[in-house]
Amino acid sequence: MKNRSRASAELFALPAPPPARLLVRGQPYELERVFKHDFFAATALYRLQGEGGELARLVVKFGRTQSYCGLPTEWIGRLLRRREERFHRRADGVPGIQRWHAKISDTAYALEYVAGQTLDTLAKNPPPGAFFDSLRVTLDRLHARGVAYCDLNKRSNIVVTESGQPGLIDFQISVVHNPDALWPWEPVSYWIVRYLQRMDLYHLYKHKRRLAKAELRPEELLLSRRPGVLTALHRRLVTPLRHLRRALLARLHRTGRLVSPSAELEDHWQPEKATWRK
Repeated sequence: MKNRSRASAELFALPAPPPARLLVRGQPYELERVFKHDFFAATALYRLQGEGGELARLVVKFGRTQSYCGLPTEWIGRLLRRREERFHRRADGVPGIQRWHAKISDTAYALEYVAGQTLDTLAKNPPPGAFFDSLRVTLDRLHARGVAYCDLNKRSNIVVTESGQPGLIDFQISVVHNPDALWPWEPVSYWIVRYLQRMDLYHLYKHKRRLAKAELRPEELLLSRRPGVLTALHRRLVTPLRHLRRALLARLHRTGRLVSPSAELEDHWQPEKATWRK
């Protein structure tokens, strides 16, 4: 057990674990597990107590509320909640996308829970190429609504449902094109979203090339080899910073100064934390 007396919770969204019980649309839910707790949000699974509710299980995301270095940061939680609600309203009805269920507070909201396993946990037994074809259908429908997912590089964001169908989770950095924006932002926004949509396809076929290469079509192979100028530049700039950040987090964790307030509820492997939380 790490020395909690030395630990600071400021690097986490909440100063304590998510609430043990919640009332959502008048229905009582009880905390089952915490999927992830980082600087921006804590994401948890809740189970309905009793019968008669619309959904037996919900994913609840609590945006950041506590201050950092003495500065108020609750505005981050409010901003992320508004952004993700806007995304879900735009993506409503797209297969593989969680349905928006309810706003809980200015910084928290509930989504439909999609049961399954994330793609990173299935690396030794990956889904067939048809899975990625179905994921392409989901992306095409999102793109047709002016949405770029933007976080497909992480296998932990791709869900293989119990029926073998694809799903996407975590829309924190997704981008939505607003055709009603004033000039010159509207054409700039359109170009940015179109570029990010092409990067969605690049990451999709990169995963297919690595996990189902025998079923990769020639045109998909070409797309999987074209990261784009901005993506390549991003890698060059961000990768060294990511290594530095992870080294710092690992040091803080080893010395007991970095302990998640909900660590006891996070009893599963998390790819990001696996790089520093040993």
